[in-house]
Amino acid sequence: MNNRGCALYIPLYIWLLFYCFPGLSHAGISFVNPAVKITTNLHFSGKYCTECHEASEKDNPNPPLRFGDDFSATCKCHGYSAGTYIHPVEVVPSPAKKAVIPPTFPLRNGKITCSTCHDISLQCMENPSAEEENKAFLRGAPYLSRTGLCVRCHQKGNYRMFDPHNQLDKNGHIVPEKCLYCHTEVPDVSRGTFNTSGIHDQNVGLIGDLEVLCHRCHFKQSTLHPINAEHFRVPSSKIRNAMKETEARLGVLLPLDYSGKVSCPTCHNPHERHVIPANRPAARGADEKYRLRVPGQAGQMCLACHRK
Repeated sequence: MNNRGCALYIPLYIWLLFYCFPGLSHAGISFVNPAVKITTNLHFSGKYCTECHEASEKDNPNPPLRFGDDFSATCKCHGYSAGTYIHPVEVVPSPAKKAVIPPTFPLRNGKITCSTCHDISLQCMENPSAEEENKAFLRGAPYLSRTGLCVRCHQKGNYRMFDPHNQLDKNGHIVPEKCLYCHTEVPDVSRGTFNTSGIHDQNVGLIGDLEVLCHRCHFKQSTLHPINAEHFRVPSSKIRNAMKETEARLGVLLPLDYSGKVSCPTCHNPHERHVIPANRPAARGADEKYRLRVPGQAGQMCLACHRK
């Protein structure tokens, strides 16, 4: 497995996202059958084969996929892509990793893809018992524990919780693999900037969508958390002006994502203290309670954007 994904260390419960977000979708999705809607469950019915295959299983015992190796298109209802899926896909495993991948977990053109772990054919026909026991049509299921699938390829002794926020070793040096959990390459913390205009410094390039990256570990928030108020949006001009005023007044950074939307790092600093030089606005909030960029009582973080 390449080091960008750090899949070995993904917390044990994140693959449940498959079950918890079955309706993730994008606007403009089209279907072969005009009666099919985005809310239609295409799985375990045997009725919608041609949405994913070029023919039905009745006509061809092994019908080819309509979109070939493009699983972003095949799994379009779920909104998954190579850069946002919870496990790295479209990657070529190292020779050492390839040697331990079971032959029953096939690669496609030498790459790990969705079908490496998900046996598409298992859900192509109506099968109520299989739907109940193996909703994600995982190869080799059922498993006694959540990690049963993971340890088919990863050594159980190494499958442990990984905290990407502890980014310095005992000598105060940055641990590169911690950076690569979220970044495409180790950023230059002395010069790198997070440009929200859409043209960003390659030093802070991310491996995928910010919300998905954070949900790898931080899956559950309290009902009072702003995430439940649909904060992931482009702020109004009034809110944006308030944010800029706060940044200038407190010497803090409240970054938006590359599309100009509020994201988890807008309010929370994911870095350990001393990773970013203390004199830089991006350093504020590191190691504070909840990693808030504007720490303090009485909702100071909220007031950074929302004036009384």
